[in-house]
Amino acid sequence: MVLPLRGIVCSGYGGVKAAMQHVNRRQFLATLAAVAAPPSRAPQLRDTALPPVSWTCPMHPEVVDDERGKCPICGMDLTSLRLDLVWSCQLHLDAVTERQPGRCRICGRQLVKIVKALSFTCPAHAKVNEINPGRCPIDRRTLVAKYSLRPHGDHNPKHGGNFVMAPNNWHLEATHPAASQFRLYVYDDYSRPFIPKGFASRIVAGERSIPFRPAPRGSFLQAHLADAALPSTIVVKARFEDAQPEYHFDFQFYDYSKEPK
Repeated sequence: MVLPLRGIVCSGYGGVKAAMQHVNRRQFLATLAAVAAPPSRAPQLRDTALPPVSWTCPMHPEVVDDERGKCPICGMDLTSLRLDLVWSCQLHLDAVTERQPGRCRICGRQLVKIVKALSFTCPAHAKVNEINPGRCPIDRRTLVAKYSLRPHGDHNPKHGGNFVMAPNNWHLEATHPAASQFRLYVYDDYSRPFIPKGFASRIVAGERSIPFRPAPRGSFLQAHLADAALPSTIVVKARFEDAQPEYHFDFQFYDYSKEPK
């Protein structure tokens, strides 16, 4: 079973422009429910209202609230930030941030909407990090927009499959690229690909247990289920680390998975 997020915000803003200046954060997130790039490549913010201020824990960034307070996990004071809905490439999350849809300037893949943190920094003093535009307190240069990745800011499938969040806040994507073939991709809480040490996964089909094994070339795991036919439903059990329990996931495929272009 995939558990819902607790106190985690997976949203930002977009397309609402000046009207968003007069709404609170709850209204802001409700609007989005219906739908760190380098400073030199940050999109322009002209004629765009700033997203509202939210509050997060310095030690637990998955905690986001709409008002000042204490972290429910560690008790630290929450700090302010702005969450913004932007366009980015799922293969180049850190490098690409745009205000408009289009294609990745690096690989040509279609951009998708994700949530990043918006702040403002000095072109000459990277340690300056403000939530409001203005001037550098050191040399009075005009601050520029800076975008940073946020936990759970991107829940889009990267390889045309089914994307889910595990109870430990990491993510899985299962794909079915061809008859009898299944692939499994693992991501951290920032949706960056990785396979943690001790990770083990398998397909459970009746009395059978078919393990996922590393592909000879590629950052994914693969398994072969000979009698799988479309539409196909598989049960995947995965253990992310040795000390963690084995989690249960259901994946359904109505057609073969295709890589986004």
